[in-house]
Parts: sequence; C-alpha cells; structure tokens
Amino acid sequence: MTALPAPRTRRGAALLIALGTLTALGAVSVTAYTLARSENRAGQAALARVQGLGAAESALAEALGGWQASRTPTGIGEEVELARVALPGNASGVATVRNLGGPVYLLRGEGARRDRDGNAIGFAAIELLVLLDSAGPDSMVKPRKYPRGWRILP
Repeated sequence: MTALPAPRTRRGAALLIALGTLTALGAVSVTAYTLARSENRAGQAALARVQGLGAAESALAEALGGWQASRTPTGIGEEVELARVALPGNASGVATVRNLGGPVYLLRGEGARRDRDGNAIGFAAIELLVLLDSAGPDSMVKPRKYPRGWRILP
C-alpha cells in the first residue's frame, strides 16, 4: 500500500501571516511618523511664541525705563511708538504707549518671531496700565505700574 499525501490546507498560511504582520508594522510606523511630525511642529510653534513673548517683554522693559516728555501722546486714544528691539533668531518687538485719559496710560509690548520669508510664526502681546507723573529735571517721563486688582482709576 502507498501512503496518502498530507492534506494541503496550510499551504500559504505563512505568507498570509507575514503580509498581515508587515501591514500592521507599516500602519504603526506611519502613525508614529505622523505623531512625531505633529509634535515637532507643535514644539516649534511653542518655541516661536516664547521667542515672541521674550521680544515683547524686552521692548516693554525698554519703554518702562522712561522716554522724553515730548514723545508722550497728548490726545485721548492717541498712540505713540516708544521702542523697537531686534533679538537673535529673527524675533522683534515693539512697545507703544496709548493715552487713556488723565494720568492713566497703556503700555503695550508686541513681539513676533518670523520665518525666513518674514511671516510671523509666533506672536505675543503684553499690556500694562501705567501712571505718568510729571517729567523729571532731565525731561524724562518715568511710568509707574498701576497696581493690579479692583481699583477706581484716577
């Protein structure tokens, strides 16, 4: 008697399992790449915003040092640029003062981080209420920060 050949039901099963495994690994790889790319972009955007904030703070700090009395805006709502700074990494900031009426003024610092084409990729703004006293003997106006909290404006 001759032996019967073994049934061929498992033929190609290894190939099917290998293709399924490769497909699953490919899907995991694509997902990991996509997540890494989006995390990188989010990190770069956060860095650009922090650089813009640093530029805004730098411009505001320069303005808080004082300015010539002749540069103070006189009309209510009038706004004047006080300082402009440029920082490494293509970040720049500008500080302005706006007359809100009476001795109360608004100091605003804006900073931006720009890409090579000049488009803003990170932006930040800081605003402070300040009180202006009369100019000193050197005709420099020194602003005082208005205290935070609920107070009646003078």
